[in-house]
Amino acid sequence: MQRVINKLLNSAELALERGDYNQCLKFLEPLSQEYPLPTQEGARIRILMITAWMGKGNDQEAIAICRLLSKTKDPSVRQQAKQLLTILEAPNLPRPSDWSIQIPRVSLATTLNGNSYRKVNKKDPRDESIQHPPTGPTKAFDIGFFAFLIAMLLSLTFFSGL
Repeated sequence: MQRVINKLLNSAELALERGDYNQCLKFLEPLSQEYPLPTQEGARIRILMITAWMGKGNDQEAIAICRLLSKTKDPSVRQQAKQLLTILEAPNLPRPSDWSIQIPRVSLATTLNGNSYRKVNKKDPRDESIQHPPTGPTKAFDIGFFAFLIAMLLSLTFFSGL
């Protein structure tokens, strides 16, 4: 029986790693009914379920189970539940638009027979409004920089000795 449980838990973990949250929950829900929360297997099952619910965006279900797990006697499970609860209850902050890359739309027009395409060569007016940083070859430091650096190091050495 233990081998079957471990096999189902491993399958659920693999589904979770693939991002297949529904499949993961499909493996875990029957197990959660067989194993109560206080048992080690029950806690492991619930932790995996919380992660799957978080992936699906079902935060309320995950929060409810986290609160139950945060009251268990096992300190490692309690710590994990508290950490997940902190993540779940954190406020959602708006994401700035410059954090994401926007993929431009590609326009292709087909001919009547559908065999060939012609590329649309229109310049996007938004490209001209973007200020790109200047680029060029990297320049070495001037002799003045090294003189300044040596003077600063000598003065620091002199004044630190006083």
